[in-house]
Amino acid sequence: MTQSYQVILVAVDGSTEAELALHKAIHVAKRNQARLIIAHVIDTRALHNIAAFDAAIYETLEQEAQTLLKDYQEQALQAGLSEVQIVIEFGNPKTLLAHDIPEETGADLMLLGATGLNTFERLLIGSSSEYILRHTTIDLLIVRDKDKTM
Repeated sequence: MTQSYQVILVAVDGSTEAELALHKAIHVAKRNQARLIIAHVIDTRALHNIAAFDAAIYETLEQEAQTLLKDYQEQALQAGLSEVQIVIEFGNPKTLLAHDIPEETGADLMLLGATGLNTFERLLIGSSSEYILRHTTIDLLIVRDKDKTM
């Protein structure tokens, strides 16, 4: 029995690793004739102190995310996909990507770029990929190798 995915979710943050995940997600969506969802979560936990002084920071971050995701959406459409949706959320990326966004979009596969955190960094800040791996209910693909994006 061959697994076929209908809705593919890729989480992006502007990093090189996330772009690798995007390119792989585009190819997987084409092979499966699936809808692609490109999601970005603006981490509000890190903004509480700054936002108390400047509420416009949220608008600026959302505008930057909108510009980035529109560019990614255009890349996916030019690659031949017909259904590409963008999602921008505010909150905790770990929980939103592990639970809320997959449920809201009906995703059945999620792709994430590996962050490359070392052991000490994972101990201090935790790995979003690791949390999502342990808590999501959909299939997950962590993209590490740029030579295997197709």
